[in-house]
Formats: sequence, structure tokens, C-alpha cells
Amino acid sequence: MSIEFTIAKSKASSFVFTLCLGCSCITLYRYRPFKQKHSSMPHVRLLNPKRRRINRKHISGYEILSSFIILFILAGIVLWAATRKNLYDPARQDISLEAVEEVSSSIVLYKRPFKPWQSSEKANASDDLDVGVFPDSIASDQWRPKSRVKTFDPENLYVKINGEAERFLRHDFKQLSYLVLQSSNQIEEISIELYNQASIAGSSGIFAEHRSPESQVEQDGPNTFFETGIGLIGRKDHFFYRIAGNRSSESIRNKSRQLVQSFSELPAPESAVAFGYQLLQELNIEPADIRHQAVNVFQYDFAKDFWFGKPEKTNQTEVFVHRAGSKDSALQLLTRILEEHQYEYQIIRRTENLVLLQHNFLKSYFIIAIQDLFVFGVDRAEDQDTSFQLLEMIGRALPDETQR
Repeated sequence: MSIEFTIAKSKASSFVFTLCLGCSCITLYRYRPFKQKHSSMPHVRLLNPKRRRINRKHISGYEILSSFIILFILAGIVLWAATRKNLYDPARQDISLEAVEEVSSSIVLYKRPFKPWQSSEKANASDDLDVGVFPDSIASDQWRPKSRVKTFDPENLYVKINGEAERFLRHDFKQLSYLVLQSSNQIEEISIELYNQASIAGSSGIFAEHRSPESQVEQDGPNTFFETGIGLIGRKDHFFYRIAGNRSSESIRNKSRQLVQSFSELPAPESAVAFGYQLLQELNIEPADIRHQAVNVFQYDFAKDFWFGKPEKTNQTEVFVHRAGSKDSALQLLTRILEEHQYEYQIIRRTENLVLLQHNFLKSYFIIAIQDLFVFGVDRAEDQDTSFQLLEMIGRALPDETQR
């Protein structure tokens, strides 16, 4: 700030100096009469060697005094600016700290909101709390609902999770139930988002999008979940849930795990288990390693409704299966996938029902086959033998659609 002040001060001094000098020159110059000569343009000379003649014989003392006063003022300004330089003390120009503290002490930055009224008879009665679709066991003496359950449908989901709504909607989102639990000391809070994704395909698909390779996925009965810094994320049947506390503490972690056990009481899906989920479970693949991808499979907009599973947790190899509406649509899907894959893969082996490819740079193997209505295969396999073994395992587990 001192540098800016010095620069501004120098500019002001220069302006005053120029103004005063101009006034002085005008004062001395205005009384000098000019003698105009009528001469033709060619005889006018720029430099006249003759000495000027002063026609004015007297200059008043007032004019001399005013000129000297202006010069003295100008000299004083220059001297003051030279002596001051960058000696700027903000305390002399700014408001004192005591004055700021005196004003700020009277300003209220935050007002704690009023607590919702509750009758004394129901203050400690857990049975009278309306928790909606949530199991009654989520409430306890230490953790109670802070407010009523809020519900959102596909029409107004964006109100709660603006920016994420599309991600849930493409996985057959049906309803969101939102509840906040508050601790008995009214310091800690846990927000619970319970999504009804209509089917296991929807819950497993959205769960896979939240999961990262570093996530430590656990299985607790029907619940599949992984912990986060302030809670956990998981799924149970067709339900997907996110639990988040307002801070990281041991009590919030313990309550989050207790909520997972409570979610085991959620109702089972009304529809039958999807064939892909059931098929991959028959191949001894853990539920935590099964996922459903509704759209953009292999980053192709025409590939939809695929089931993926990881036979082994130690590598990135995945098996996949898709059931088409007819044999013709299954063959058409297989053809289009191969056409797109050939930009990054080279064909190693091809028969009537299967094709084995190898990635040009990663050197991993991709094998895809067709059987009745099913398109299935193995992605990111480490060698050819593993590809054929897993493909044969899937082929034996596929149902016979010709008997239906």
C-alpha cells in the first residue's frame, strides 16, 4: 500500500508543479504586448537575431509577489515529497483496531435456528417416530431423527442432488428417502440417502459408479458396502444408500455400521432376481464384484444392458453377459462390437461363434462369443488360456433358451 501511495503522491506533485509553472508563465507573459507586422509570408524568419525590445517599462509588485509565492509553494511541495518518500503509516490514516473490535462485537454473524417443538410425552418415545421406509431400529436413545423423512421422485430428484440426478435416472431410479439423525448431544449429525433403484441391476450399477479401485468393499449379509472418510456407501437388493456424517469421529463410524445392519430389514424386491446377477453368482462371483451397466457398454452407445463380474479380486479380468431380444439382434450386436474393437485390437482367432482379440498396446485379451440369445465373453484377460477357460465356464452356465 505504501508503494501505491508514493506513486499517487508523486503524480499529484507533478500535476501541481505543472499547474503552478503554467500560471507563472501566463502571469509574466500576458502583459507583454506584441507588435504585429504586416509582411508577406516569404519574408517571415523563424529565428530573429535582433534583440527584443521591451515595450513595457513597469511590472507591479503584486505580480512579482504572486509569482514568488507560487514558486515557493511549488518548492515546498517538491521538498515535502522528497522527504516523505515511502514513510507511510497505515495506523495514522486507517481505522484503529479498537474501533473495529467495538463495532464487530455488536454484529451477530450466526443465529442458531429454533428447534422443532415436541411434546414432553413423545420426547423420549422412539416408537412414535415416523421414519417412513427406514427400519425402526435406525433410531435409538443416542441417535434420533432431526426432522421428518423427505421423499423425492424422478420428477424432483434434481432438487436434492442437482447435477447427479441423471446418473441415478439412467439406472431406473424410483424414489429417494432422505433422513437426518442427530446425536443426543446435538453436535453430530448423520444424513442418510436411501435410493430405491427398482431392481438389483439399478442398485449394482449405481454402486459400481461410486466405487473406486481403492475402495475396500465388504459383505455383511445382504449388504455390500465400503467405508468413506465420514460414513459409508452401500447397497442391499434394489436399494442403494449413502451415509455421511458432519464430521469424522468414532461414534459416527460405529453408527454407520449399525445402520448397515438395520438396512438388512429393508423389504426384498417384488420382481425376480435378474438373470445376469443370478448367473454370475452361480459362477461363485461375490456380490460385491458384480455390477450392471445399463448404457454405454465398452464406451459404445449402442451396447446396453450388460452384466459384469470379476472372478478374481487380484486382477482386472472381467466376464460379461448380455441377453438379447432375438438371435438376429444378438448377432448384430456382436458384429458391431467387433467392428469398433478392431480400431484398438487385432484378431488372433475367429470361428463361427467366437472371436479372440488382443489389444495393440496393453496386450490384454478380449474374447466374445454368441450362444442362442446370449452375447458373453471375457475382457482384460492376461493370457489366451484364461480367456478360453472363463468363456467355457460361462457357456456351460447359460440357460438353454430353445427349451422355453
